[in-house]
Amino acid sequence: MDEQELIRRSAEGDLDAFELLIERKKERVFWIACHIVGDQELARDVAQEVFIRLFRVIRRFRTGGRFDAWLHRITANLSIDLLRRERPHREASTLDAIREPASDPGATGLPPGAPRHTREARESPTDEGLRRREVQRVFTDLSSLLSRKQRLAFVLREIEGLSTVEVAEIMKTRESTIRNHILQARRILQEEMRRRYPEYCRPRPGPRD
Repeated sequence: MDEQELIRRSAEGDLDAFELLIERKKERVFWIACHIVGDQELARDVAQEVFIRLFRVIRRFRTGGRFDAWLHRITANLSIDLLRRERPHREASTLDAIREPASDPGATGLPPGAPRHTREARESPTDEGLRRREVQRVFTDLSSLLSRKQRLAFVLREIEGLSTVEVAEIMKTRESTIRNHILQARRILQEEMRRRYPEYCRPRPGPRD
């Protein structure tokens, strides 16, 4: 059954179709929430709330619209709402406690400017796991310097791989604004990475003779 048919049947109250739709979307929803809230337990709470909300509002989805962008907007908004409600003294787990699905090797949260071999090295599962956790720890440290909008735009565009159009729809702003958030986030991450973690950066080319 194709996705549009699942959405149509779900909107009509077909629980079997809605369960199939959840099965297709739950992993992506979980990881978007996880990248935003930085904690697996909280991300599971968000995902559960997302699908409860979806069941209530799916009848409002406009046929022919971008369902994923609509769903990701719900996920992002509920993730942000949860962070606002969360007790101030509770600290979110760092991303080094998070494991991405093996089928999505590109979504590592690698900060821009890291050397290519950091992405591609595969000496052993142990070495790769250590490298991956270290890179995620670095990103968690540096991303705390970003504003909420910069982090959200960067996570959705650069880590989750959504298009600029989709991110703009989720954040309810212009594409130019999203591009500006991402450019600023990259600049901050690159500058701070060179300052704090020079071992992860490529040497800058020297002057030519």
